[in-house]
Amino acid sequence: MGRYHRIMPRISFILVLMVWICAPISSAQGQTAQSSTETKLELLREEIVQEEQLLAQTEQEEQASEKQLADLNRQLSLREALVHNYGNRIAQLRFERDSLGTSIQKLNTELDVLKSEYHSRASHAYRYGRQHDAALILSAASINQMLVRIGYLRRFSQKRRTQLTAIQRAADLLSGQRTEMQRKLVESEMMLVTADREQEKLDDLRKDVRTILSQIRSEKELQEESLTEKRTMEQQLVELIRSYLNVDTANTSSASLAETAASFSAARGIMEWPSEGTVTEPFGEIVHPEFGTRTPNPGILISTPPGSEVKSVFRGTVSTIEFIPDMGRFVIVEHGNFHTVYGNFSMFYISVGDEVEAGQLIGRSGTEAEPRGEAVFFGVFKDGVPLDPSNWLER
Repeated sequence: MGRYHRIMPRISFILVLMVWICAPISSAQGQTAQSSTETKLELLREEIVQEEQLLAQTEQEEQASEKQLADLNRQLSLREALVHNYGNRIAQLRFERDSLGTSIQKLNTELDVLKSEYHSRASHAYRYGRQHDAALILSAASINQMLVRIGYLRRFSQKRRTQLTAIQRAADLLSGQRTEMQRKLVESEMMLVTADREQEKLDDLRKDVRTILSQIRSEKELQEESLTEKRTMEQQLVELIRSYLNVDTANTSSASLAETAASFSAARGIMEWPSEGTVTEPFGEIVHPEFGTRTPNPGILISTPPGSEVKSVFRGTVSTIEFIPDMGRFVIVEHGNFHTVYGNFSMFYISVGDEVEAGQLIGRSGTEAEPRGEAVFFGVFKDGVPLDPSNWLER
């Protein structure tokens, strides 16, 4: 985030720099109006930086909310599957319950038949008793008939015992199935309660998802609208400043301008570096590693020991010495239609209108107290268009 704070303000620095390079103020009235307008512009740019930071923060919150939303959606899917499974299980329990009911009804019928048959045989045995059995055997006309009657009576007795056992088994099975059916009923009721509870949680999750989506969209739209509005106001103020500027070349002949520009152009690739150090921010578009935002860098930032010497790279005239919060104190040196820009000074040794030579000491690089820290900014412009300074300095 610290790097973001340093990179994003470059947009405002580029706009201001382009204005100063174009030309000086034409009159005292213009200077007053420009000063007032620049103050408004600087305040507006600070607001834009704040809005951009808020937007970046909103985007971070949006990413966190999107992760939360993804987590909620996963929970939503899981709970939907859970509720669906509960529904299947409840349907299965109802089917098993109905099957048990049919089975119990069938067992009841079979048990009633067994009881009726057993009751009939038991009544016959009670009415005639064992004397009847003995009389039946003794009244046989032959031994063979006697044996047949004994076998019949034995089978009749075995049949009664078998029926009694069947009745007991049927009763036990019926009792067990009734217990199982009662358990299924209780399980079904508990499952229904749990399913209802899960459905309520599912509905709450859906509400949370809708709420988060609404918040994300609302906050992002508000931030983008506010930032767009302030950027529009910034552009309008820039145009207003430019309306106060006039190109003033009355004191310099066109031939002189052309000669200086030609000499400067011929020195491409052989100019000495303005200060000894390492380039930490190159020329061109810089992509923020975290937010993906693209910021144009009109020059290079050279990291130096604090208070290092800063020298002019070519002879020229000091046209501007100014201060802006994003770049600190900076100097513009004119070389015909070329300009070199040095920024983030901790100390100056020149004034506006001074003629400087190549290699002349013009100031000291920044310290921790300057906006860019222990470094110096360097840029090359032609007709107000930024060029890559690395192409103009010694390799």
